[in-house]
Amino acid sequence: MQNFRQYKNENTIEFSTDPDKNVTIVLGVNTSGKTTIVQAFNWCLYETTTFKSRDMLLNSEVAASLPENGYAMVRVQIVLEHENKEYTIVRSQRFTKVSQSNKVRGDRTSLSVSFKEPNGNSFPIMAYECQNTINKILPAGLSDYFFFDGERIQDINNKKDVVSAVRGLMGLDVAKVAVDHLDPNKSSSVIRKLQSELRGSSDDETKKYQQNLDRSINRLEECKNRLVQIDSEIAFAKSERERLSEVLRGTAEVRNLQNRRDELSRNKLGAEAGIKESQDRFMTDFNRDYFTFFIQPLLGRAQKVLAESNKQIEGIPEMNAKAIDYIIKRGKCICGCDLTKNQGAIENIEYEKSLLPPQHIGTMVRSFKGYCNMLVSQGKSASLRKTILLDYTSIRRFQRSVGQIADELKSISEKIKELGSVNVSQIENDNIANERNLENKLRQRGNTETEIDSLQKSIDDLNKLINGLAAQCERNALLRREIEYATAVYEWFRESYDRQEIEVKQDLLESVNKIFKKMYHGSRQITIDDSYHIQLITNVGDEKITTDESKGLEAVKNFSFITGLVELARNRARLVEKSPFSNEPDIHTTEPYPIVMDAPFSNVDEIHINNISSILPEIAEQVILIVMNKDWTYAEKTMGDKVGASYYIEKVNNSDTYSAIRRA
Repeated sequence: MQNFRQYKNENTIEFSTDPDKNVTIVLGVNTSGKTTIVQAFNWCLYETTTFKSRDMLLNSEVAASLPENGYAMVRVQIVLEHENKEYTIVRSQRFTKVSQSNKVRGDRTSLSVSFKEPNGNSFPIMAYECQNTINKILPAGLSDYFFFDGERIQDINNKKDVVSAVRGLMGLDVAKVAVDHLDPNKSSSVIRKLQSELRGSSDDETKKYQQNLDRSINRLEECKNRLVQIDSEIAFAKSERERLSEVLRGTAEVRNLQNRRDELSRNKLGAEAGIKESQDRFMTDFNRDYFTFFIQPLLGRAQKVLAESNKQIEGIPEMNAKAIDYIIKRGKCICGCDLTKNQGAIENIEYEKSLLPPQHIGTMVRSFKGYCNMLVSQGKSASLRKTILLDYTSIRRFQRSVGQIADELKSISEKIKELGSVNVSQIENDNIANERNLENKLRQRGNTETEIDSLQKSIDDLNKLINGLAAQCERNALLRREIEYATAVYEWFRESYDRQEIEVKQDLLESVNKIFKKMYHGSRQITIDDSYHIQLITNVGDEKITTDESKGLEAVKNFSFITGLVELARNRARLVEKSPFSNEPDIHTTEPYPIVMDAPFSNVDEIHINNISSILPEIAEQVILIVMNKDWTYAEKTMGDKVGASYYIEKVNNSDTYSAIRRA
């Protein structure tokens, strides 16, 4: 580091690469520049920092000493090994003292990357590929898990990009990109582009269907994303319900009332399920017989009109005028008579033609009478009225049950409030608000699922219509074949990815819980949801409930998650995957990463410091700890024999703006 924040002039740290002594310790007091070292990693690799004055990275003393129009350089260089190559990454920025204003302004940063082959030959990376090269070594989305501030470790579980981070670390991101690249439900996918070419036509109808399809697909994506968010909110509301219920059950004066409420809540769920089942049955019965049922009143009126009709009902059933024209044209009757020699026969046939539709309505009336009689006969045997009445009665019975349960639940809530305890009343108010929020989210989920089903049906229908039009064109044959191939590849990738992600989640859960048990002694354990967010649970009887967490316990939990990720990445890097298509090793493998921690022990006690210190050197390939002396005093007892390099940060002349790194 050169002139980077507190580090005036040039400061160098050589991290230990000894596999048996894989820990490097950097000791420093507050405001000496411990966090700045982690920020130097982030700035060099990704041009990001979390300093309040992000634009001013030049050491303050150097900046103050610049003459008018004078300049100084800020520079950070990282040398690392990746895939048996030595990379040198350098980011620099020039700062100039602006004339007359006495302010220092920074130019755009400059980034260079080069690598050295095992044979000693060095090669520079083209400027436009430098950042991509860094992201291939360690994607920016993963950086927070390997360069992080221990004082903010509680934020780890709240990161929005945790899913992509885990996928990248476990080598699943390539498969996910392939799935997204082909996904027919994404507007920018390969399959959608092929379908767009397939449907490309000047035909206005095709264009209209295509526009409707694009709108439906975009809306479907929005709904699916919203459904994921709603599920997350529902899960939180349910965990909050369990927490509040547990608190209320733990209060002696409301225990019986709360137990009764729990029973009623279960009954309410059953009644609501009964409503849904009865409504589904109602719709099925209705859709089966509704036409025959509703047509009955009209049939009586139609039959009366037909009976009073004075039209002569003649004509040959099922015969039409086109058949007569064909017989006359060929000159031979179906009876064998030669019409070319019998004018009288032709005249009789022409008369029969006049009695047929569309010339004569009588034949149509007779046919329609028969159809009406058939519908009347079906109506007499139809049992829709009785069936619908039974279905509706069932719906109302369950609805009354839900209403009665809701009334009793409300009564119980009022009784709990009347007990007079301020804490109980507040908890109950929170419980009521949470229940209201949960019902609202469940209703939103149902509406969203209904819209998703409707959109999916619309997409399927539009695809059928468009494919039907496109199939008429011979030039689409090749495109249809390509779509079939792409769809088969997509299905293979998706199934493979889903299977691998399930394995990763299971392996990660086992690794995290194994480490958590070593760090924390108790009955709690960790769960990981589909978004890779972690929670602590404990067993209460046959139930598993979420538990409150102190800052120390939360830090241990999040430490377990991070070290579990590191261990899993390291284990997967050792594992040689086999391709399903051959015996060659899979080219998509992960690599173990170092872990750089600033103030890792800030929120944990002495016991947990010892536990963490014993685990880190075993889990990570390389450990770099930037700590205060007071924390290292505890950690050294356990980790001291694993230290391969030690440094301390010295405040030069006790300055807050000038620090130097010394080898211990």
